[in-house]
Order: sequence, then structure tokens, then C-alpha cells
Amino acid sequence: MLLMFATSPIPTMTIIIPPALSGPSQAVTLLGYGALLSESSSRLTFPDLSNFRHVRVKHHKRVFAHPHLFLIKEGLVDPMASLRLATLSAEPSDDDSSSFVVAAFDVVLTDEQRVDFVKREPEYDIVSTPYYDINCDDDGNYQPLGEGIICLASKDSNLRDIDYLHAISTKLKDKGGIWHWPCDSGLLPANIYLRHCLFAVQKAGGVAYSSFLEDTYLVDRKLRWKSTWRSTKTWLCRVDRLHILLQDLEDDWGD
Repeated sequence: MLLMFATSPIPTMTIIIPPALSGPSQAVTLLGYGALLSESSSRLTFPDLSNFRHVRVKHHKRVFAHPHLFLIKEGLVDPMASLRLATLSAEPSDDDSSSFVVAAFDVVLTDEQRVDFVKREPEYDIVSTPYYDINCDDDGNYQPLGEGIICLASKDSNLRDIDYLHAISTKLKDKGGIWHWPCDSGLLPANIYLRHCLFAVQKAGGVAYSSFLEDTYLVDRKLRWKSTWRSTKTWLCRVDRLHILLQDLEDDWGD
């Protein structure tokens, strides 16, 4: 049986804006590392963005390491029946060579839009991090080009006060909740979300595309997603109908 959760807003829900989004300036730089890697995909969520470019985030890994909550909430994936339900997060890495390419773009956010941003990325730790030239190497003494807002992995103990987050965390407690799936859990990317990411990186092309293949890891933090490409292609062919169904919901997917 699929897990189903109420999709209507909770009137009493209070959204606390994280410090990274609560500065005096309405203009911010956002960093996207999955479905927002192409400009056309980013504009579906942020139609008034400016200065779209690709840059590099260092000392972090991009990982398929937690379940896609939107797909679970809408009953489109069943976490009790399949391990193909992960979405992307970024997490700090002790490996100085860890880096990956992200999309950076500038937006002006009203207070209402800041609340909407947090609602769209409810499980993440929303922070500010430096970004670098896309071509910087691991050994160079490069200075950051600036700082941008990025969604990082968090902890179940830090979940925001949103009912369905805690419901999913409790339901999946024996598997790892939301943020604590073991490295040997076998968690895999959700087919629908993965296909959406691939459309974005194929549009982006160049270093953004190659970085997605080479610098994206599965839940064990060792296996690169590129190594699973052949087996994944077969699965992706089976989700065309659901992908079409979700095209109108792209702005809810984030990343």
C-alpha cells in the first residue's frame, strides 16, 4: 500500500526562514545541482532569474542518499515496496578533491517567495556556501567567485515543524527515516526524478553534464552514478507516462 499524506496546506504551520535567506537584501544567488542544472528548467521555478551560469562547489559531494518526499507524499513511489525512491542532496566532504558543477543564478525574492522556497525544500538545511570558477582544479589556490544558497543534507532531529515530514520519518524509521539511510541500504534514484535530472543536464551539456555523471554518488558514497547508467536506461523507459504526468509539477521538485 502506498503511503498517502494530505497535500493541502496546514493553516497553523509556521515557516522559519533560515539565516541564509533572511538577509537584508532581497537579491540572492541560488545554487542548483539536479533538476535546475539547465536554464530552461530553472526558469520553470524562477521565471525572473538573471545571470544564469555554471560554477563549481568544492569540499562537498552530490549524493542520492534520501527519499524523494514529494513523490512519496503524492503516492507516486512506494518506499515500502521499492528502493528506487532517492532524490539528491549535497553534503560536506572531508575529501579535499570532492567537488561538482552547479547552476548559479540570481533572483530577487520577496518575503512570500522566501517562505515558498523553504516549503519547496522542507527537509534540507538551507545554507550559504562559496562557489568557484567551473574550471578550477583541486590543487589550485582559487578564490571564491561569491557565495550562494544551497540545500544540504540535514538530520531527522532537525526536521521543520511540518506534519508530513515527521509522518514519513516515523514510517521509515526502520529503514533510516529521511536522512539516515545506511550506506549499505541499497537506496537508488527515483526513476521519475532521475529522468528529470537527465533532461536538465542534457540541455545544459558540457562540463555540467560530465560532472553529473562523474561527480554524483549513490548512497554508499563510493559508487558513481555513471557506473549504473546501462541498467538505469531500461528503468527510465518505463516511466514515460508518469514523467508526462509530472511535467506540470516541476516547480515542486527543486534541487
